[in-house]
Amino acid sequence: VSAEQKAQAEQIQPVYARYERMSIAQIAADPQAQQIGQRLFLNNCAQCHGSDAQGSPSFPNLTDKSWLWGGEPDKILQTITNGRRGIMTAHKALLTPAQASEIAQYVRSLNNLAHDQTRVVPGKKSFDQFCVACHGADAKGNQLLGAPDLTDGAWLYGSSEDTIVYGILNGRDNEMPPQKNTLSPEQIRVLAGWVWGLSNVDK
Repeated sequence: VSAEQKAQAEQIQPVYARYERMSIAQIAADPQAQQIGQRLFLNNCAQCHGSDAQGSPSFPNLTDKSWLWGGEPDKILQTITNGRRGIMTAHKALLTPAQASEIAQYVRSLNNLAHDQTRVVPGKKSFDQFCVACHGADAKGNQLLGAPDLTDGAWLYGSSEDTIVYGILNGRDNEMPPQKNTLSPEQIRVLAGWVWGLSNVDK
């Protein structure tokens, strides 16, 4: 942290002092904290997640219940503080484009999207062989790995067959930078309260 950032942090410390002993849920319900949290978000996060926090391709929607790494307050605090890196392994050395397409048909069927039923069974067979280690036998993902739930209708890159096939064959590498070098722990706590409140507090 630079001397300038440290001076700024000391200047604003009194503003955040009242939130240090509050839970994330209490911060999410506090109108003043929500105003501060929203400003922090707009200044530091909106360029990726959007001013409405609903994300864009490769940047998660923060207003729904779908969380790659977990949506509990401590998980959000950890994510904002230390950042995250989600990697999906490329499978083009293991699967043919036709097999990846069959897996895409299976995954689309789990979300009630248009699919070719005749290709779902072989798709599930390939899924069970190559995908369950991360996404689970029920395809509901693994938050410890940041592996997404493939059944909840939330798509980080999109749900088209071409997009899914591309991800299977070529993999994905997505990183959220840590904010601990930009924001103070107190600011991160208020920001986490605002983010948590997006999907847990009726506005």
